[in-house]
Amino acid sequence: MRFYGREAELGLMEHLYATAPSFLVITGRRRVGKTELIKEFCKGKQTLYFYVDANKSIDVMIEEFGRLMARTLDLPGYIRPETPEDFLEFLFSYEKPLVVVFDEFQRFQKVYPSFISQMQRFWDLKGRESNLFLIVSGSSVGMIRKIFLDGDAPLFRRADNILTLRPFGPGDCLSILEDLGVRDPAARLDLYLLFGGTIYYYTFLEKYGCTDLSSALDCLILNDLAPLRREMSDVMIEEFGREHATYYEILAAIAEGKQSQKEIADVIHRAPTSLPPYLRDLVDLIGILEYRVPVTEKGRRSKMGRYVFSDNFFRFYARYIYRNMSLYEGGRYDLLKARILSEWKGFSGWAFEEMVKALLAVELKTQYEQMGAWWNRRGDEIDLLALGPEGNLAVEIKHRDLTLPEARGILSALEKKIPLVKGLSGPTRLGLVCRAVQEKETLREEGYCIRELSDFEFAQ
Repeated sequence: MRFYGREAELGLMEHLYATAPSFLVITGRRRVGKTELIKEFCKGKQTLYFYVDANKSIDVMIEEFGRLMARTLDLPGYIRPETPEDFLEFLFSYEKPLVVVFDEFQRFQKVYPSFISQMQRFWDLKGRESNLFLIVSGSSVGMIRKIFLDGDAPLFRRADNILTLRPFGPGDCLSILEDLGVRDPAARLDLYLLFGGTIYYYTFLEKYGCTDLSSALDCLILNDLAPLRREMSDVMIEEFGREHATYYEILAAIAEGKQSQKEIADVIHRAPTSLPPYLRDLVDLIGILEYRVPVTEKGRRSKMGRYVFSDNFFRFYARYIYRNMSLYEGGRYDLLKARILSEWKGFSGWAFEEMVKALLAVELKTQYEQMGAWWNRRGDEIDLLALGPEGNLAVEIKHRDLTLPEARGILSALEKKIPLVKGLSGPTRLGLVCRAVQEKETLREEGYCIRELSDFEFAQ
């Protein structure tokens, strides 16, 4: 699959390369496209690419790095670094322009923490006189933050820029799917709701010729040789080792709709006070979850926080594969597929809601100061509440077609929630987003903000 997007990121990298010596940090959760971005940038440039393997000792890695360095730079046989200091000394003394990449850099914290402080020393002493464009990347956002952003971090303020790579937006993904031969708009939407903005999964859609949800399930997930068969379990085991089962249980509970710390603890039969380290790992370490509070409580301490998935496919895997492992391992893919398809419209409603929120956030960001969901303790919720100095907008989002009476009923129920929002000031306009609604112009003439899926540019 060809490289898509990331024009701004590539532009930044080209600028730093042209003004080297430079030091760039690239972070973002797994599968978001960090490595592909780096590879695209490095085309045609003298580059050393080093992968930090947590299962290897520093001595083994330095030997491996030395061989790669000798082969790439065509070095004489007598140049062989034997220690991390020798290795860094050579890099910082190299006389020609050179891009040096360390992928999964944060793993040095586990393998050989001294390497990070040694890099700090070399950068401070020789970095600004070198010919290096140094790029370090990592999928552990929390660990990268500790290394580069905390005040006492060894490489605090050494990087020229810290680039956090985000998943692709829905418009980009749906355009990519059309390029890959998925012609039916409904099929494109289903595939986006399954895989979200993680471009890595789209390479498999192209490779296996998947053009709808059914073929993606059959070829990529529900067979003995499926390439994504172990996707979630491999990540959990690699990151958390023997404790991976606890993380699995937490994710499965959240996939079933248990979002508060107490609800999760009740389901997995653990004390609520034992969960914060696990939840922090899932939020900060691998970025599968997000922690959210009602939009009216942002910026202050709140006991109303919820944990939600930030990755569509992991939510799907936790709900349908992990929870049905006996069927899955027993090869009863027919039963599992039937269950998925029968529940798909309801299950994918959450992903549809997240997609619409992202689209509206882009459109409304100049009009409103804060946007997000709102909820209270008794169970009242508003899918999107946008707060602004001159007024507010409250929106309900439905993943289905609506008749005019159904739309009026939803808007009426929404109107009754507005007085429940504490501290809300100014007028609040009501809105509704759905797949399609009868007589939407009638509702618009009455002052409601009404959007159908076809109203968004990407759906054309």
